[in-house]
Amino acid sequence: MTTLTIRKANKEDLQAHIDAELACYAIRVDGVDIDVSAEPDARGNFPRKHFLGAIERIAERTLIGAMAALQQRQEQGYKLFLDTVLTPSVATNGVATLYVTKPEAIQAEEKSKVIAEVTTKYTADIDAHNEKVFAQEAEALKAEELAIAAQLRAEDEQRAQAEFEKRVRDRMRGSRAGAK
Repeated sequence: MTTLTIRKANKEDLQAHIDAELACYAIRVDGVDIDVSAEPDARGNFPRKHFLGAIERIAERTLIGAMAALQQRQEQGYKLFLDTVLTPSVATNGVATLYVTKPEAIQAEEKSKVIAEVTTKYTADIDAHNEKVFAQEAEALKAEELAIAAQLRAEDEQRAQAEFEKRVRDRMRGSRAGAK
């Protein structure tokens, strides 16, 4: 069995988690996707979760509709996002997809939510780990106490057996002395 040790919150470790999540936020499209960090259900399906992202998808039935939505978003401070992976496209059924970057004010608000979520998860992970350590220590202590109790019972039994044998010997000596 592996011996676990108590973990304490570490600012550098927490900051590394926050930096990694903010880096993901910067390149993530806002929306619902599967959460591979969660436990899958009995059939192996991962739960779906809303992920915050700095990029937002505009999908309209026509390119004209998408351009109108883009213009509306640009008036709100959004910027057209051009990348080699997330490229503007028009599907064969006519659906136009564009990507925009959220304004800095919205990003700052969402980043604070991401930081709070990461901090909460980090402390919950540490607490869960320390609970496992506590349970492991409790089991080890219980096993030690049971071993000590068994040893004391064995010693008491040996002592009682020795006293009983002594009484038997004394009685036998007394009966031999009375028989002479």
